Amino acid sequence: MLVTEPTEQNYPDSPMAQKFFAPDAPFRHLALTLTGVIPWLWLGLVGGISLIETPIRFRTPPITRDGAAMLGVAIFHALAYVELCFLILLMTAVVLLRQRSMMFIVGTLGLIVAIEHAVIVPFLEIRARLLLEGIQPEPSSVHVWAMVFEAAKMLILATLGMLGWRKVIQR
Repeated sequence: MLVTEPTEQNYPDSPMAQKFFAPDAPFRHLALTLTGVIPWLWLGLVGGISLIETPIRFRTPPITRDGAAMLGVAIFHALAYVELCFLILLMTAVVLLRQRSMMFIVGTLGLIVAIEHAVIVPFLEIRARLLLEGIQPEPSSVHVWAMVFEAAKMLILATLGMLGWRKVIQR
Protein backbone atom coordinates (compact mmCIF):
# COMPACT_ATOMS: atom_id res chain seq x y z
CA MET A 1 0.00 0.00 0.00
CA LEU A 2 1.36 3.35 -1.02
CA VAL A 3 1.05 6.17 1.49
CA THR A 4 1.35 9.69 0.15
CA GLU A 5 2.56 12.68 2.00
CA PRO A 6 -0.06 15.34 2.74
CA THR A 7 0.13 17.95 0.01
CA GLU A 8 -1.88 20.94 -1.09
CA GLN A 9 -3.54 18.75 -3.73
CA ASN A 10 -4.99 16.38 -1.12
CA TYR A 11 -6.80 19.16 0.72
CA PRO A 12 -9.32 21.14 -1.34
CA ASP A 13 -9.76 23.71 1.44
CA SER A 14 -6.07 24.57 1.54
CA PRO A 15 -4.90 28.06 0.53
CA MET A 16 -3.28 26.70 -2.62
CA ALA A 17 -6.46 24.93 -3.69
CA GLN A 18 -8.52 28.00 -2.84
CA LYS A 19 -6.24 30.08 -5.03
CA PHE A 20 -6.42 27.53 -7.85
CA PHE A 21 -10.22 27.23 -7.78
CA ALA A 22 -10.98 30.88 -6.99
CA PRO A 23 -12.60 32.86 -9.81
CA ASP A 24 -10.44 35.37 -11.61
CA ALA A 25 -10.54 38.90 -10.22
CA PRO A 26 -12.86 40.31 -12.94
CA PHE A 27 -15.34 37.46 -12.43
CA ARG A 28 -15.17 37.86 -8.67
CA HIS A 29 -15.76 41.59 -9.03
CA LEU A 30 -18.73 40.94 -11.33
CA ALA A 31 -20.14 38.29 -8.97
CA LEU A 32 -19.82 40.66 -5.99
CA THR A 33 -21.54 43.41 -7.95
CA LEU A 34 -24.36 41.07 -8.97
CA THR A 35 -24.97 39.98 -5.36
CA GLY A 36 -25.06 43.62 -4.31
CA VAL A 37 -27.32 44.95 -7.07
CA ILE A 38 -29.70 42.24 -8.32
CA PRO A 39 -31.56 41.67 -5.04
CA TRP A 40 -32.40 45.38 -4.85
CA LEU A 41 -33.49 45.53 -8.50
CA TRP A 42 -35.62 42.44 -8.01
CA LEU A 43 -37.09 43.78 -4.78
CA GLY A 44 -37.99 47.04 -6.53
CA LEU A 45 -39.65 45.15 -9.36
CA VAL A 46 -41.66 42.89 -7.03
CA GLY A 47 -42.57 45.80 -4.77
CA GLY A 48 -43.66 47.92 -7.70
CA ILE A 49 -45.88 45.21 -9.09
CA SER A 50 -47.23 43.75 -5.86
CA LEU A 51 -47.66 46.91 -3.81
CA ILE A 52 -48.36 49.56 -6.44
CA GLU A 53 -49.48 48.15 -9.80
CA THR A 54 -51.83 45.38 -8.64
CA PRO A 55 -53.99 47.47 -6.29
CA ILE A 56 -54.22 50.31 -8.83
CA ARG A 57 -55.18 47.90 -11.62
CA PHE A 58 -58.24 46.71 -9.71
CA ARG A 59 -59.30 50.28 -8.80
CA THR A 60 -59.04 51.87 -12.25
CA PRO A 61 -62.58 52.56 -13.50
CA PRO A 62 -62.15 51.78 -17.24
CA ILE A 63 -60.68 48.34 -16.48
CA THR A 64 -63.25 45.69 -15.60
CA ARG A 65 -62.55 43.16 -12.89
CA ASP A 66 -62.24 40.45 -15.57
CA GLY A 67 -59.83 42.57 -17.57
CA ALA A 68 -57.77 43.34 -14.48
CA ALA A 69 -57.57 39.64 -13.65
CA MET A 70 -56.37 38.73 -17.15
CA LEU A 71 -53.90 41.62 -17.13
CA GLY A 72 -52.57 40.22 -13.85
CA VAL A 73 -52.04 36.82 -15.45
CA ALA A 74 -50.06 38.41 -18.29
CA ILE A 75 -47.98 40.49 -15.88
CA PHE A 76 -47.14 37.54 -13.64
CA HIS A 77 -46.13 35.41 -16.63
CA ALA A 78 -43.76 38.17 -17.75
CA LEU A 79 -42.50 38.55 -14.19
CA ALA A 80 -41.73 34.82 -14.10
CA TYR A 81 -39.20 35.20 -16.93
CA VAL A 82 -37.52 38.20 -15.34
CA GLU A 83 -37.36 36.44 -11.97
CA LEU A 84 -35.85 33.36 -13.58
CA CYS A 85 -33.11 35.50 -15.16
CA PHE A 86 -32.40 37.26 -11.85
CA LEU A 87 -32.36 33.93 -10.02
CA ILE A 88 -29.89 32.36 -12.47
CA LEU A 89 -27.58 35.38 -12.20
CA LEU A 90 -27.72 35.32 -8.40
CA MET A 91 -27.14 31.57 -8.22
CA THR A 92 -24.16 31.84 -10.56
CA ALA A 93 -22.69 34.73 -8.55
CA VAL A 94 -22.93 33.03 -5.15
CA VAL A 95 -21.52 29.77 -6.56
CA LEU A 96 -18.57 31.69 -8.01
CA LEU A 97 -18.04 33.45 -4.69
CA ARG A 98 -18.48 30.22 -2.70
CA GLN A 99 -20.68 31.94 -0.16
CA ARG A 100 -22.43 29.03 1.56
CA SER A 101 -24.81 31.14 3.62
CA MET A 102 -25.84 33.08 0.55
CA MET A 103 -26.16 29.83 -1.42
CA PHE A 104 -28.68 28.61 1.14
CA ILE A 105 -30.62 31.89 1.03
CA VAL A 106 -30.65 31.98 -2.80
CA GLY A 107 -31.74 28.33 -2.82
CA THR A 108 -34.63 29.21 -0.51
CA LEU A 109 -35.51 32.08 -2.81
CA GLY A 110 -35.44 29.70 -5.77
CA LEU A 111 -37.82 27.36 -3.95
CA ILE A 112 -40.23 30.20 -3.24
CA VAL A 113 -40.14 31.37 -6.86
CA ALA A 114 -40.66 27.81 -8.09
CA ILE A 115 -43.70 27.30 -5.83
CA GLU A 116 -45.13 30.67 -6.83
CA HIS A 117 -44.86 30.07 -10.54
CA ALA A 118 -45.61 26.33 -10.56
CA VAL A 119 -48.51 26.30 -8.10
CA ILE A 120 -49.89 29.69 -7.05
CA VAL A 121 -49.87 31.57 -10.37
CA PRO A 122 -51.59 28.68 -12.24
CA PHE A 123 -54.36 28.61 -9.59
CA LEU A 124 -54.78 32.37 -9.94
CA GLU A 125 -54.87 31.98 -13.73
CA ILE A 126 -57.66 29.39 -13.42
CA ARG A 127 -59.65 31.80 -11.25
CA ALA A 128 -59.12 34.60 -13.79
CA ARG A 129 -60.32 32.38 -16.64
CA LEU A 130 -63.42 31.41 -14.65
CA LEU A 131 -64.20 35.11 -14.20
CA LEU A 132 -63.88 35.61 -17.96
CA GLU A 133 -66.38 32.81 -18.53
CA GLY A 134 -68.82 34.54 -16.21
CA ILE A 135 -68.40 32.03 -13.40
CA GLN A 136 -67.89 33.42 -9.94
CA PRO A 137 -65.33 31.11 -8.28
CA GLU A 138 -65.80 30.16 -4.66
CA PRO A 139 -63.74 32.06 -2.10
CA SER A 140 -60.23 30.68 -1.87
CA SER A 141 -57.09 31.14 0.18
CA VAL A 142 -54.93 31.28 -2.95
CA HIS A 143 -54.62 35.07 -2.77
CA VAL A 144 -53.55 34.86 0.87
CA TRP A 145 -50.89 32.32 -0.06
CA ALA A 146 -49.77 34.54 -2.93
CA MET A 147 -49.34 37.46 -0.52
CA VAL A 148 -47.45 35.28 1.99
CA PHE A 149 -45.05 34.07 -0.69
CA GLU A 150 -44.56 37.59 -2.07
CA ALA A 151 -43.82 38.91 1.44
CA ALA A 152 -41.35 36.07 2.08
CA LYS A 153 -39.68 36.72 -1.26
CA MET A 154 -39.38 40.43 -0.50
CA LEU A 155 -37.90 39.72 2.94
CA ILE A 156 -35.36 37.30 1.47
CA LEU A 157 -34.44 39.77 -1.28
CA ALA A 158 -33.87 42.53 1.30
CA THR A 159 -31.67 40.15 3.33
CA LEU A 160 -29.70 39.14 0.24
CA GLY A 161 -29.37 42.78 -0.77
CA MET A 162 -27.94 43.74 2.61
CA LEU A 163 -25.54 40.78 2.66
CA GLY A 164 -24.46 41.38 -0.92
CA TRP A 165 -24.00 45.09 -0.43
CA ARG A 166 -21.95 44.51 2.71
CA LYS A 167 -19.64 42.22 0.69
CA VAL A 168 -19.29 44.88 -2.01
CA ILE A 169 -18.37 47.51 0.60
CA GLN A 170 -15.87 45.20 2.36
CA ARG A 171 -14.11 44.53 -0.93
